[in-house]
Amino acid sequence: CSKLIIISLAESLNKWSNFNNYMFGENKDKLTSVGEKSVVGQGLTFEGAINSTGEIELAGSIKGPVNVKELVIKETGSLIGDVNAETVEVSGYLDGQISAQNVIISSTGEIKGNISFTEVLRTEDGANIDGHVKKVPLVKIESKTNLEASSKIKKIKNK
Repeated sequence: CSKLIIISLAESLNKWSNFNNYMFGENKDKLTSVGEKSVVGQGLTFEGAINSTGEIELAGSIKGPVNVKELVIKETGSLIGDVNAETVEVSGYLDGQISAQNVIISSTGEIKGNISFTEVLRTEDGANIDGHVKKVPLVKIESKTNLEASSKIKKIKNK
């Protein structure tokens, strides 16, 4: 029984160390997840770049660029920063540029910034958009995302 407690404690400390490094160490301004749903709950504020191959559900606030597969901004959510995603759903507030395949803006959604989309733009009555909307070929959004990713990798390698 005592071996089990020690192993469990060691695993917990290792997880805490990894979390501590992301929150306070050299990676504190980057949040990365792999193919899962991550939630930024109401009352939680995050500042920094977010990169994920999964979904981000935002009920709190984020200040910084977001590169994800899917972003869902709930009515209480707000984001100040640019977004690159396959799908963006906005029911809250977004101040920044959007580059996505699909953009859905609900009746409570408010966007201040330009929207570039490749496939679907859907707005509900009452949606508020202050910016330009443009349908672009898929290649432009993909190349923009790949260009940003490669420049970030170069910066990391040069450090």
